[in-house]
Formats: sequence, C-alpha cells, structure tokens
Amino acid sequence: MKIESSASVILRILGKILLANLILFIVVGAVCWFVGWRTMNAYATSLMYAGMGALILGGMSALGGNSLARDPTYRYIQSVMSNSLADRTKQDWRENMDSINFLTWLGIAGIIATAAGYLLYIFA
Repeated sequence: MKIESSASVILRILGKILLANLILFIVVGAVCWFVGWRTMNAYATSLMYAGMGALILGGMSALGGNSLARDPTYRYIQSVMSNSLADRTKQDWRENMDSINFLTWLGIAGIIATAAGYLLYIFA
C-alpha cells in the first residue's frame, strides 16, 4: 500500500472541494439564467439553497452508509461471500469511511457556497 504525504491528501481534498464549488456555481448560474432570474439577489438566494442542498445530500450519504452497515439483511447477504468475517467487516468500515469522507468534502463545499451566497446577498 502506497503511503501518501499529508500535503498531497490535503491538496486532493481541496481540489475536490474547489471542483464541487465550481460545478455548483456554474450550475446555479446556468439555472438562474435560463429561468430568468438575472439579478444578483436571485443568484445569491439560489446559491444559498444549492449550498444547503449539498449539505443535505452529504448528510444523507453518511446516514445511509451507517444504516446500511448496520442492516442485518445486508449482513446476512454478505455472509455468502467467500471473504472471512474480518474481511467483510473491514470492507464495511471502508465503505462507511467513504460516505463520511463524501459528507466532509461535500459539506465543506456546501458551507462555502452558502456563505458565498449570503455574502453576495448582503453586499449586492
């Protein structure tokens, strides 16, 4: 297993957050343009809603990952796999951590988008 430096991990996470915000800003701008909301106030309000939506989507991912890991039916279905119990448990933890990581970077992107929308709303 390759060991990564802390700086490369932080840069990768910041890149994901930047990409998510860029996509969010562009999609919100395009939707506002096509709907006819061409004022800065409408864009700022839409950006706040989109940021909160990103937070909700990330939270739903983390909650869904936790509930799936604890589901007895899912555990029973996994028991027919050729892996041992320890391997299946490690896989469950990896999947759970993936959903928490998704919550982290999408949540931060949502907070940034909501804050940017709020600042635009105040100063525009």
